[in-house]
Amino acid sequence: MNQQAETNAQFDPDLPTANAVMASLCCVAAQYASKPSIELAKLALDLAYKLSAPQYAESKLITEVAQQLVRQWKQVLYQQVQTRAAGMIMPDSRFIN
Repeated sequence: MNQQAETNAQFDPDLPTANAVMASLCCVAAQYASKPSIELAKLALDLAYKLSAPQYAESKLITEVAQQLVRQWKQVLYQQVQTRAAGMIMPDSRFIN
């Protein structure tokens, strides 16, 4: 795990197990699927970072999945930011809320 991921990987006492983090992440992902937003992408990325905290590393699979989720949600967030930026440049864009 790189330094940035270690910084962002923090245990959350409100989510005491990897299962709790994954359940929360699944709920956020479902909401994102129905109505994508930067805020939901940020929340999903935050939960993915939490899942990569050492306290949740119950198995190698969880560690690998957490790392993959961080990469994927970073990409989703990047695309959301790019879409928003494009919408600000082109006021007639259908992406402006």
